[in-house]
Amino acid sequence: MGNLRGSTFQKQIKNALYRLDARGSKRYGTNSRLTHSNALYQKREMYLRDFANYLSNNKGIQEGKLNNYFKEEYISDFLNNRLSELSPKSALDYTTGFNSMLTGLEQTKVTIDKSVHNTLREYTQDYRTEFNQVKGDYETGRAIQDTNYFLNNLEQIRESSSVIAELQLETGLRVNEALEVARNFDNYYNPQSNTLEGIIGKGGQEYPIKEISPELAYKLQNLNETPSYSTYYNDLKELDHKPHDLRITYAQETYNRLKEEGYSHKEALKLTSQELNHHRESITLYYLARA
Repeated sequence: MGNLRGSTFQKQIKNALYRLDARGSKRYGTNSRLTHSNALYQKREMYLRDFANYLSNNKGIQEGKLNNYFKEEYISDFLNNRLSELSPKSALDYTTGFNSMLTGLEQTKVTIDKSVHNTLREYTQDYRTEFNQVKGDYETGRAIQDTNYFLNNLEQIRESSSVIAELQLETGLRVNEALEVARNFDNYYNPQSNTLEGIIGKGGQEYPIKEISPELAYKLQNLNETPSYSTYYNDLKELDHKPHDLRITYAQETYNRLKEEGYSHKEALKLTSQELNHHRESITLYYLARA
């Protein structure tokens, strides 16, 4: 594995497109993620230029190997900026296509940080959620009915995964946000109020202050190792759940609690949406429908 060739981003983009170019060759029956059509060539040129422009204009980075910046810290911020004005369908197509392009580059022996695929899958899941909500196409019964039983079983598989799951269930964070908080707990934790503060979600929108239990705070402070996204995903899969199911569970529990406290449906939906860091209440309705 190695880097893209070229001393500038412009030259590296040309090298990436050259490596990926497989127009005229057959794709069917293979696992090729190379570029087999003119339309895909144009899309991938757009992806690469979008990312290079983001590095130059938003981060002041104009040198180095482009493929070395395909990392979670850059990709998350890039997607927040690039996709904020797109429809769910367009954003879904973009994240799926970008991830496929990176896989294609790996197939040409270009080094790509493995964590970036997990980040892109998480964004893809979010936008697929929004798109399916519009289509009315979704699976129900995804909420976890007995969270204590679930956490106990998950702890038997991997203790660190059970801590991340508990964090998601108490706060409603997306999995990548929960992993970020776990890795840098002291940056977000206020021990005086036992709260998490300053968590930035999708689209650059800051979460409301999140109160957590003292027991969870202790576990996070003493967490020796944070699981990778793929490890966490596979651990949940053993229990027939996905990371998004924990946000769905949080949405259901928060909405039901607010209703029991006397809030109207409209008020409870608005507050639940804010806690989930959703831009639109219709997405929260979709979560509740899936529960």
